[in-house]
Amino acid sequence: MQNAAPLATLAARKRRASPMRRQETLLAALLILPSTLGILAFAVLPIAASLGISLTDWGGLSKPNFVGLQNYATALQDPRATSALAHTLIYVLLAVPTGLAISLTLAVWINNLKAGWLRTVFRTVYYLPMVTIGVAVALLWQVLLAPQGLVNLILGWLGVHGPNWLGSPSWVLPAVAVFSVWQGSGQGIILFLASLASVPKDLYEAAQLDGAKPFEAFRYITLPMISPTVFLVLVLSLIGALQVFEAVLVLSNGGPGDSSTTVALYIYKTAFTFFKMGYASALAWLLAIILIGLMVVQWRNQSKWVNYDQV
Repeated sequence: MQNAAPLATLAARKRRASPMRRQETLLAALLILPSTLGILAFAVLPIAASLGISLTDWGGLSKPNFVGLQNYATALQDPRATSALAHTLIYVLLAVPTGLAISLTLAVWINNLKAGWLRTVFRTVYYLPMVTIGVAVALLWQVLLAPQGLVNLILGWLGVHGPNWLGSPSWVLPAVAVFSVWQGSGQGIILFLASLASVPKDLYEAAQLDGAKPFEAFRYITLPMISPTVFLVLVLSLIGALQVFEAVLVLSNGGPGDSSTTVALYIYKTAFTFFKMGYASALAWLLAIILIGLMVVQWRNQSKWVNYDQV
């Protein structure tokens, strides 16, 4: 009998709170509804639609006919698709390691600057290309990389004969990679600076007392402590490099010939130049499968070198 009154009071409170809780839940649902509808309309439904289109021979205006997996079989035997994939992988090998190394080096240098205002200035300067319109800066670099452009002019002062950067099959992909590294390094620098700021200073002081050299402190203290950020930047860089499109489209349009045509550019031309929407959708899904496969491999191997315990 003594416990009956408290239990009854608790039940009454729950009944009074229940309508309020329902109102809060309804309000929360209404607040997230616009975002949910936006994600459904502009992400989930287009992804599902592209999968359906990849199973047809739809040309954009004509009536689609179901062809099953024919587009995927054609893509696996398409020499232009294979060539585009090879160009993309070459670009990845050029841009990702270079961008990662430059971002990390500049971040360590900026982090070691004594003057705080200098760190702020360099953070802003290096991140500025990230927030600049990509087409505009690509057009600027197209002028800089011209045969008589500023880059070759500077090389000429140094006694080096500059190549035709965007007109040579051997140099066009390195030129695009240089532009992409210049434009995209700011993101890695900002992430690395945030990670470097969290490394305890007493670790460096203890290493210095033990006679560790700067490179040894970087190798055995800095790198292990920021390895999760290195992994993050690596994943983001790899995803972006495999989908490179804007830089190639503006700088070279896939030329000369098809020597700089990447998978993303080939998908774009297949869809909007040759109007093979079904085949382009199949190519896009194959690229997505490659991306997912690489991400799974990276995720499974991260435990060999990423130290989350020290974060």
